Order: sequence, then C-alpha cells, then structure tokens
Amino acid sequence: MIFVVFNPNFTQLNPQKSHSMKKIYFLLLLSALTFQSAVAQNNDELKHPTAVAKEDGFSYRALLKLLDMDSVYIGSKFESGYHDFLSVMYSRFGRYKEARHEAETTGTLFLDHMKFAKHYKDAKAIPLSEMMDSIIANNRVIMMNEMHFNPHSRTFLISWLEKCYENGYRYLAAETLRASDSLLNQRRTVLLWETGFYSDEPVFGDLFRTALNMGYTLVPYEGSGFGVDREVNQAKNLVERIINQDPEAKFLLLGGMGHISDRNGWYAMGRYFKEQSGIDPFTMNCAMFFDDPYGEADSLLTTYYDLIDTMPVREPIIFYDTIKRVYINLSGMDVTCCLPRTRFIEDNIPDWKLYNGKVLFTLDRRFIDENGFPEGCVSAFLKSEGEQCVPIDQYMYGKDEKEFKLALYKGEYLLRFDDGKEYKYATITVK
Repeated sequence: MIFVVFNPNFTQLNPQKSHSMKKIYFLLLLSALTFQSAVAQNNDELKHPTAVAKEDGFSYRALLKLLDMDSVYIGSKFESGYHDFLSVMYSRFGRYKEARHEAETTGTLFLDHMKFAKHYKDAKAIPLSEMMDSIIANNRVIMMNEMHFNPHSRTFLISWLEKCYENGYRYLAAETLRASDSLLNQRRTVLLWETGFYSDEPVFGDLFRTALNMGYTLVPYEGSGFGVDREVNQAKNLVERIINQDPEAKFLLLGGMGHISDRNGWYAMGRYFKEQSGIDPFTMNCAMFFDDPYGEADSLLTTYYDLIDTMPVREPIIFYDTIKRVYINLSGMDVTCCLPRTRFIEDNIPDWKLYNGKVLFTLDRRFIDENGFPEGCVSAFLKSEGEQCVPIDQYMYGKDEKEFKLALYKGEYLLRFDDGKEYKYATITVK
C-alpha cells in the first residue's frame, strides 16, 4: 500500500508555492490511488494455481508456468494454495524433497504431532503385519488416507491388494477417480487427466493399474458441494455405487487426509458412510506420520524415527498404549499407521518406490544429450499403453545432473523428453 502525506500547514509556510505544490500533491495522490486500484484489480483477476495448471493439462509445462509466476503468487490471496499445489506437482515429477518443502511452507504439517507426543511414554510399537490378516478377515470395508504430495502411502496400499483380493475384496474406491471416465473398468488402462487428478502421479496410476490387473473394480465416489455437503454426498455415492449394487461387497478405499474419519463428532465421509450403510469401516490414518527426507525432523519426529529404527524389520507399525490398552489415534480413526523412514537409494529414488519387482534403470548424460534435452522432464510409458496413459515413472531433471535413475518394470518403454516447448522420443528395453 502506498501513502501520500499532505502537510496542511504547507500553504502557510510557503504561500508563493502553495498552488503549484497542491497540484503536485494532487497528482501524486491520484497516481497512488490509480496504482493501488490496479494492484487490487490484478489480485482479483489472478487465477487460482489449479486453473493456471489446467490450461496445460497439469503437465510438466504447467509446473514450469507456475514456477515462473512465483513472485505473483507470493503475498497474494492464493499463496497457501500455491505452495500446496506445487507440492502435488513436484511429487508428480519425482521431486519428492521439493514437494515436501512446499508442503511444509504452509506451516500445517506438524500440527497434530504435538498431540501425539504425550502418548509415547507408554506406547508399544507393533508391526502392522502381525495384525494385517485379522484386519482383512474381520472387516468388510478398509479405509486408508494419504497426504496428496506423498506417494509413500500409495505404495503401502499396493502391498495390501493381493491379500485383500484373496479374502474377497473386489472393489477399490478412490477420491481422485472421475465418474466421467465411465469406460475405465472395461478399458483397464489409466488415462492421464481423464481417469483422475492425483492418479496422474506415476505411483498412484500404478496402484490403479495393479488393481485392475488383479480384477478389482475401481469406484469413483467424489461428491458434489463443499464442506459437510461434500462429505455426505461422498458417503451416499459409496452406498449407491457399491453396497446397493452388491450388498455383500468388501472394498478398499483411499481418501485424502481426514475425510475417512468415522467417529461421532467428526463431520467426515467415514462417519456418514457408517450412518448411511450401517457398516463400521476399519479406518487407518496413514497421513499423520510421514517421511523426513531432509533429516530436519523436530524432536518429536526424531523420537518417532527412533522407535521405527529399533524395529527388527523396516515395515509399517502401529502404536498401542500399554496402560490404556487402546491403539493410539487422535484423528477420529481406528489406528495410526506409521510408515518407515524414507531412505534414498539414489538421490532421486526413495526406497519405497521399488515395489512389485521394479528395478532401477539409469539414464546417463550421453543418452540424455543424444535423445533429449539438457534439462527438462522424461516420462517412461509402457509401449503397450502409449503416452495417453499414466507413465510408470517420470522425473524432472536439471542440466547439471550427470545421470539419474527411473524405477521401472521389466519391459519395453517409450521415453518422452519435454523441455517445456517440444517433445523428443526414444525407446528402451528394461531387462
């Protein structure tokens, strides 16, 4: 904001220059008001980051456009949404450290952790694998959540698919799925943008690919409206699209953050689903504790990681209060699942990314210079699917990187290099 200060005594101090100086002050004031009006108008005309990214199909080019607008969004009404959205986009292109940094910028990631700290004294860490069979056998509906910038929990759900299918689970519901992709279950391929928004991220896309190949039916359940209306309509869609169609159905569900909370007092989809269906879902909070790729954990998270690292096997765990004899959770869900600390095998590859037989494939600078661009993004599409489908992996690389790795299944791939202006293509075979 600009202030122009007019001295009311000026005419008395400078009678001969009074008239001309009044005109100068008037012009300054008019200029300031005009500038301030323009700033306000520009702020009103500024689009939300998602609207800007949509113009380029939420692609690598959309990310570049948003990064170029950094100075415009910082300090605007969309600043928080800008950082949130960047965290999702960075994650989509394999820049997990940058994704975490953007998510932290909003200052909301650690809000629940302090509530948890007082329970550590009497907490016992239990490997989730010891309870997995019981959870699957004794429930019809298992709901898990995630932070949208962190694909770690998506790989965790992939590890549940086979055993759940063997026990009669036939549906996978996901918040991100679009009902408009009505041919998804017949086509059995996951399309960029059309199938879902978050599913454009390679691990999420592969979650759906894996489920479809096993025989699961994918179910969209996103609801219209905002706030409570959205939560109620999500629950209604689940009942209408699964329970009413198959009264004995068992299904898995992946939602965002607190939407799956099913306790009284929580105005969330999980609670409304329980009320509408009469089914008590098993709800698992996988979003409260998460990776610390920077090694910058606060004292509370350090305590958490110390507990994780004392486990003989690096696997997801839950905490049990040995005094109160309850599973510790403060988010309106049944248990909190703590995922292991991320360890980077290579600078750009977290260990959790090597699942289901994936292997590392190296792209060195010579290959990149011969087939791509000095810097940009490379996406690896299964040749059998083509570039209209979600890639198995992709990475946003810099000009100073001598080499980097992709996490791929064995098979034939179409590589697409993108510098933000044009594409170049190459083919590879992963053996």
